[in-house]
Amino acid sequence: MEHDFKPGDKVRLNSGSPVMTIEDIGKYGMGATKDNAKCVWFDGKKRCEEIFELVTLQHVTDDDDPNIPAVGIARLHRG
Repeated sequence: MEHDFKPGDKVRLNSGSPVMTIEDIGKYGMGATKDNAKCVWFDGKKRCEEIFELVTLQHVTDDDDPNIPAVGIARLHRG
C-alpha cells in the first residue's frame, strides 16, 4: 500500500496526541510486513519515541501546530 508520509513530516495520532516528527519509516518488529513510522516528540525536555502504524497518523500543518507562533496575530498585538 502506498503512503504519503516521509521522514521529517509532522504528524499526530488520528485519536489525538502531541505533534510528532517522523524520524524514519520501515518494517519495525519481528515479522513486520507493513511499513510503520518511528515518531519522535518532546515531553518537556524529555525526548520520546514510539513506532506507529501509518494508518493511525495524520499530517499536521504549521497552522495546526500549537508550537509554531502565529506571526499575523503577534503583529496585530504590537500596537
